[in-house]
Amino acid sequence: MELELRHLRALCAIADAGSLGRAAAELGTSQQAVSTQLHRIELHFGEPLFERNTTGVRPTRYGAEVVASARDVLARAEAVGRRPPQDAPPRALRLAATNSRSCPAWSDASATSYPSWY
Repeated sequence: MELELRHLRALCAIADAGSLGRAAAELGTSQQAVSTQLHRIELHFGEPLFERNTTGVRPTRYGAEVVASARDVLARAEAVGRRPPQDAPPRALRLAATNSRSCPAWSDASATSYPSWY
């Protein structure tokens, strides 16, 4: 199994929620699916990442390290997605509207607020 961003998101959700059920609700899936996914992730790492008890789960020492690394990877992945390409031309904004009495006022307001568009 190769780790994917969805696996890292699941680990962070489990750590934040403190229970598989709450993590499942946050992720929009079933508790059984989260439990199965966690089991596969733990098999990948070769040891338990969470201690289970009657009140929920909490990261083991190793699990806390993995979750911290997962948060870092997710933050970096998100930053990559936000960064525009270096040589990309400005993106054009195109708007369409049906003919109505508000169109001229809307057009005038946007021309005043954003003169570089015109």
